[in-house]
Amino acid sequence: MSVLTTSHLNDKPLRPEDATNITLTKDSLEAEDNSGRFEIMKPPGAWKDFFDKMLSEKGRGNKRKAANFTTPFNGERYRCILADSSGGQVITMRKLMSSIPRIEKDLGLDWNAIRPLLEGSGLTIFAGQMSSGKSTTMISAIEQLGRKRGNLGTVEDPIEVEFRGGGVIQREVGTHVDSFAEAIRDFVRQYRNTIMVGEIRDPETADAAVLAASLGHSVVGTLHADSAIDIPTRMASLLDPKLARILPSVLRGLWWQHVYRRGDGKSKPLPIYESLYVTNSVRQIIADGPEKLPQLMNEMVSQKRVSMAQSATAWVSKNQATREELRQWLETRGRINDSQLDYVR
Repeated sequence: MSVLTTSHLNDKPLRPEDATNITLTKDSLEAEDNSGRFEIMKPPGAWKDFFDKMLSEKGRGNKRKAANFTTPFNGERYRCILADSSGGQVITMRKLMSSIPRIEKDLGLDWNAIRPLLEGSGLTIFAGQMSSGKSTTMISAIEQLGRKRGNLGTVEDPIEVEFRGGGVIQREVGTHVDSFAEAIRDFVRQYRNTIMVGEIRDPETADAAVLAASLGHSVVGTLHADSAIDIPTRMASLLDPKLARILPSVLRGLWWQHVYRRGDGKSKPLPIYESLYVTNSVRQIIADGPEKLPQLMNEMVSQKRVSMAQSATAWVSKNQATREELRQWLETRGRINDSQLDYVR
């Protein structure tokens, strides 16, 4: 294996099979693992053969200039996008989970903070930026519920991991169903107690998720947002105005997270998170409009829930990271003051 560029000084190079994200071309392979290690290398023989095979099977005759697919390779499952570019064909690959990680032991998160957000009916949003681990946390939380989740229906793009046991219907967009929204509507008619939506990214999906939650289902989904306080605004922006008005009444829990990866091959990923249980007072603040949303910080404090700044500060106090490394989460744009940070000091 010929390494061209590396992000760390370890003696052992990052192997492609150990990477979680790969960018593969005819002449190069970029690999990044879950700790943030990154390397560029010449494609080993098996990976070059895989590239040629996918180019032949998926690229030929594709008028869209891109192909999305899930495929097994080297004993793993990968979500792939084969696309044309100015530099030629390129395949981006994301390794899918082979098993469901445990909330506390594997992800380092507090189950007691997540569990109340999933009790009863309503809509719970797991939010964050790209590669923040929000989908993994959502899947792990649903697994942790066990039999309490009841009959489960999931719609994903792609299916990240298979849930074991009975009472589960899993559907992949483009393979088993045409859209997220169609699957959600089907799950309502199929009496799914819990409906998991891989990503709420368009108005049709958002409308279907809110409507299902209003009918008494437990709906859980992911959304791109900058903080827990940002979630209601992001969700409302996707909704039909009539459904936006009932959003405060169906919201049940807000969870936001990010994972800091140092990329040295030694340090474990550090989860940074904040959450809010949606009480009647939280619903009223959301209903009063975006200008009132900063008041949700006070609700977070009254619930003794950790904010992103507090979560980041905890890692600094444990000497797991420096303030400079976590500055973007410590500087919360005026959402929190120093006295509120005393909760973790």
